[in-house]
Amino acid sequence: MKLLGRMFTASTLNEVEGSIIRGHPQLTEEKLVGTLKLGKLMKDGEEEVIWRDFVNNFWKIIDEVNRLTPYAQDILLSLLAEGTVKYYDSVTNISKYCLYATINPQDVGTFELSEPFLDRFGISIPISMPASHDLQLILSGKDEKYSGYDELIQVPKILTIDELMEIWYYVNRIPLDSEVNNYIHAIIREFTLCARVNKGNTDNLKPSTGLCSGCHFNTVQNVCNKIDSILSVRVAKDLLRYSKALAWLLGLDQLDINLVNTIAPYVIAHRVNFTRDVDKSPYWGNKYEFASFLLDLILKRFRSRSKSYGAVENYRKGSPDNGDLQELSKRAKNDLIVKYDLLPFVEEVNNSTYVDLASNIYKASKKGNIEELAKIRNNLIENIDFPNRADLINQCNRELYKQTVTDFVFEYYYWKEVWAEVAAEFSNLDQSIKEAFSQRQTKQIRTEDLLIEINVTGTSDDSMVNMQISGGSDALIVRGILEGLEFIKKEE
Repeated sequence: MKLLGRMFTASTLNEVEGSIIRGHPQLTEEKLVGTLKLGKLMKDGEEEVIWRDFVNNFWKIIDEVNRLTPYAQDILLSLLAEGTVKYYDSVTNISKYCLYATINPQDVGTFELSEPFLDRFGISIPISMPASHDLQLILSGKDEKYSGYDELIQVPKILTIDELMEIWYYVNRIPLDSEVNNYIHAIIREFTLCARVNKGNTDNLKPSTGLCSGCHFNTVQNVCNKIDSILSVRVAKDLLRYSKALAWLLGLDQLDINLVNTIAPYVIAHRVNFTRDVDKSPYWGNKYEFASFLLDLILKRFRSRSKSYGAVENYRKGSPDNGDLQELSKRAKNDLIVKYDLLPFVEEVNNSTYVDLASNIYKASKKGNIEELAKIRNNLIENIDFPNRADLINQCNRELYKQTVTDFVFEYYYWKEVWAEVAAEFSNLDQSIKEAFSQRQTKQIRTEDLLIEINVTGTSDDSMVNMQISGGSDALIVRGILEGLEFIKKEE
C-alpha cells in the first residue's frame, strides 16, 4: 500500500509513511486524529487542533487494523462513513481520499472488527503467499533492507492526485442501464429477504439457529438460508462504484451484469456472516469462493425472473399488458423478490391515474420534450399524495438528465470567470459555485430545474476542472453560457 501511494499520488515514500497508522491497542484519539496546540491552550485558553498527517493526507493507510481496539474503531467510523473527523469542538471535512487497511490472521493482541466498521470498507482483497516462480523473482531482486529504494526507478510515479481525481470523474460517468440496476437490487435483496422475519431486526433467529426449518424457501437454490446477516445500502453503492471502475479499467463504455458478478465477491465477502455451509467442501472457509457460489445462484434466478421485470417495466412506461399481474402473482409463490418487491409495487400503481401519468412521461421522453418533463416532475413534487410519486419523479429526473446532460472541461486558472458568468445569470448560485471551486472536491449544486456537478482535481492553475450540466430549461441556459466561453472544451 505504501508503494501504491507513491505510484498513484506522486508523493514521496516518506510522505506516504507519515499518513500510516500502525495498529496497536494503546492508540488513543490524540494519536489517531489530532492534538491541541498546548501553547495556545495554556496562554489564551483556546482549543486549536493540530490534525495528524493521517487526517490531512490524501493517501491513508491503517496497518494491522485488527489491532485497533473497539474504541479506536469507533473513532474512525465518521471518517469512513461521512468523510468528517471531530476532535473537541473542531471538525474537518475530507471530501476526497483513499484509505487502505491491512489485516493479519487473528493472534494475541488483535480484536474483532465490528460489522459497522467493516461495512465502511468498500472492497476487500485476499492476499496469498507467492507461488514458487514469484518467490524466485523476489529472491533474485535487490534486498531493500540493504540497498533501500530508488524511488525514481524502482517506484516510479504513474499518476498524480489530480489525474486520479479526473479518472474518478470519468468512472462515475459510465451509464447505468435498467438490467444492471435491477441486478444490483437483486443481489442486495437476495441477501436480505426472509419469508419469516426481518433479518435486520433480529439477533437470535437466524438460519444457523434453525430459522429456516420447514420453510418453503429452504432449498439448495435459495440464498436466504445460507446467510445470517444482511447487506446495507452501502453495498449497493459500492457494487455500482467498483463495477464502473472495472469497466473503465477494461476500456468499456458501459456496464453489464457479468462485470458486477466479477467484482461482487470482493465487495460482499467481508461484510456477511455466512452459515456453516461456508466451512464445508468445496469452500473450506473461503468466503470469496462461497460468495461467488451464491452470486451464481442469484444470477441464475435473476435471469429466470426476466418476465417479471418486464411486467414491472410495462407499468413504469404506462402500458401494462393484461397478463402482467397474473405473471407476477404466479412467480411470487416461489420468488421472495417478486413476492415482497415487484408484486407489491405493481399492486400499488395498478390504477388509471398512475398509468396515464407514466404514459405521459414515456411519450414526453420519446419526443425529447424537456419542458413537459420538467412540468410533470414539478407537479409531482407538489402533490405529496400521488401514489408512488418518488418513482415517477425519478423517471422524470433520469430522462431530463439524458436529454440535457453536457460535460465541459477547463483549467482551474479560469474558475473565477466561470463563476462570474454563471452567477451573473443565476445569482442564487453565487456562493455555492464559489465554494465548489474552493478546494479539491466533487460537489453537486442542485435547484428545481438544474443540476451542476463540479469536479476540482486540484487547485494549481493547470489542474483540470470537469463540469457537468443537466436538468430542465435552466440547464440549457447554463450550457449556452459555457459554450460561449472560448477557454472551455465541450466533451462528447
